[in-house]
Amino acid sequence: MRFARTLSLYVIRETLLYCTLAFLVLTLVLLTQNLLRRLDELFLVGMTLADLRVVMACIFPIAISYAIPLAFLIGLLLAIRRLNTDGELLALRSIGFGPPHLLLPTLLLAAAASLGSAWLMNDIDYQARRQLVQLFKQVAARGAIIEPGKFRHVGAHLIFVEDRQRDGSLRGVMIYDRSQTDRRFRVFASRGRFEFDERSEKIQLYLREGDVHFDPREDAPDRYERIRFETLSYQLDVRHLLGMDFGPVRPKQMSLPELRDVLKRAERGDPLRELDQKDPVAYALEIHRRRALPLAPLVLAAVGLPIALASEHRGRNAGLLLVLVAAFAYYAAGAICEALAESGALGPVAANWLPNLIFGILGGVLIARSRRWIPV
Repeated sequence: MRFARTLSLYVIRETLLYCTLAFLVLTLVLLTQNLLRRLDELFLVGMTLADLRVVMACIFPIAISYAIPLAFLIGLLLAIRRLNTDGELLALRSIGFGPPHLLLPTLLLAAAASLGSAWLMNDIDYQARRQLVQLFKQVAARGAIIEPGKFRHVGAHLIFVEDRQRDGSLRGVMIYDRSQTDRRFRVFASRGRFEFDERSEKIQLYLREGDVHFDPREDAPDRYERIRFETLSYQLDVRHLLGMDFGPVRPKQMSLPELRDVLKRAERGDPLRELDQKDPVAYALEIHRRRALPLAPLVLAAVGLPIALASEHRGRNAGLLLVLVAAFAYYAAGAICEALAESGALGPVAANWLPNLIFGILGGVLIARSRRWIPV
């Protein structure tokens, strides 16, 4: 096969243009999906605009690590479609340039995308997650979830505070607790104070001089219960506001040396009590995920390029759909293998590398057969 330097640079430029456009759109979608989903609740726990900028800076590298493979695949298809629409693919075939000549520049771009993904997943992603944990704990600790003069819904609780001081002291507290549907109650206290417990991710309210009023039971609607208290400790769980990904240190928030250290501890019989996930398989899966998943652009390029060329050669409009189905199948295979590993039916190494192996072989077969599908 002749190496066409000018052709390769031209294909790289065209593909890179569409990949960049697809990347910007996908990144915007992922950012808005992850941020807007919790925006109201995050401002509820006291987030400011300055905090929001930090959140966006942290979510951005997490989002782009997932956007790169799919953006590359969509950009590749759009570039092939543009070349075919302008008759450039036909012109290339007429002078003897076929699919193998397009494969080299495509794989070069895919390799660059894989290197970028590997850097993000191994060096940036876990640090961004840790910074989010720290930020959200600081925000929650400010206690802005309790805003004087306003009713606030926090999960199954409705809270009202008449006044709040900077030192955390409260005056005129009312709480309506609906966490137990069969035993709802209201708490009234003349004063109190709040603190945020970082370990349990709960807001602790220390109330003084008040009453607890229980709603009547269904079996005794005429019975009214009231408890007078001098002091009362009351907790508000805000983990659902912070999100599952922002809890205590988890595999995705650890560096590779920390993950390996957890596995060594597990081998020595350590129960890992202080960690959120006690099963060492989760930490082994994370190690191999960071090694295998960055290869997704290469694997998807090997599958996507023949599909894109074949669909354009036959004048079909199903190319984008087929490419997206291939990408979905790749990630679905990864999720299934991970579930099998968590159940013990598959090892962590096989669970992460099996999708790459399957789709790598499929890509090789499609590339080999593309010379017969698409005559040079």
